Amino acid sequence: MSAPTTPPVRTVPAPARSPRAALVLTSWAFVLAVVLLAVAVLAGQAAYVAARGQGTSWFAALADALDGLEPEMWVGVAGVLVALVGIWLLWQAVRPRPRTTLRVVATSGVHLRSADVARWVNATARDVPGVLDTSTSVTRRAVRVTVRTTGSADILAEVRDEVARQLSALEQPPSLSVRAGEGRTP
Repeated sequence: MSAPTTPPVRTVPAPARSPRAALVLTSWAFVLAVVLLAVAVLAGQAAYVAARGQGTSWFAALADALDGLEPEMWVGVAGVLVALVGIWLLWQAVRPRPRTTLRVVATSGVHLRSADVARWVNATARDVPGVLDTSTSVTRRAVRVTVRTTGSADILAEVRDEVARQLSALEQPPSLSVRAGEGRTP
């Protein structure tokens, strides 16, 4: 007689995290990296000249060229502008990135982009009898459906009910508005 076997344990994976927008600083980071690389080259050349004990560093030549300049108004304005850009860059680096998708209620962690929700809503609205054409705009907080119909007054309510039923599959359903478009409308 064989020993009783225990049924396999079924584990459900943790839901996926919501995708986020790309960082704004990607192009700024490249420019900043090039500037820092140039400063590193200048500092390296100055260190090499100092270690050899002969020659002139580029930093020293730059300082000699700037020696004797008088304070001017444009330097203060440029300093303020550079400080503001620096504060903006710092904010862009530390601020939370916005979510770019809507999460579907599921243990698997499915997320839909706004364009996918728009296609889904269009397909749902077109399946309602009497709907000739639809157009949809979707944001993370709102869905607006424009419907061109055969003229029945009840079609907009039917479209609203059907689309709302479909959108209830989202974790946080956006607000829904359905309106009549051009052509034969109720």
